[in-house]
Amino acid sequence: MLLEYLAKFIAGGLLVCVFALISQICMPKQFAGIFSSVPSVLLAGLAITLIMQGADKATLSAEGAIAGAIGMVLYCIVATPAIRRYKALRGSLLSLFIWCLGSLCAFVLLSVSLKW
Repeated sequence: MLLEYLAKFIAGGLLVCVFALISQICMPKQFAGIFSSVPSVLLAGLAITLIMQGADKATLSAEGAIAGAIGMVLYCIVATPAIRRYKALRGSLLSLFIWCLGSLCAFVLLSVSLKW
């Protein structure tokens, strides 16, 4: 288990560096964080999970990532108006609730429709 975490840490760090280099090329620079964190950590985690635990576990992780990404899109849509209206703490908590609820609903709907 420790070896798996160490491998994810190293692979994630290396891919963050690669994606950070890619983000330096991209314009506008506001998108640099997107390219240097999420895809690299997800790819590293999926690769190590695939190697260490097999395709079934990696599939579950990928399906969860898809549902989480849908929830994050909902969070992004809700967060700015909610924070403006309810201030930082309440708006953030409301947005976080929407993220969790959206991710759960997405996972359930995709599980049923795609028979995950």
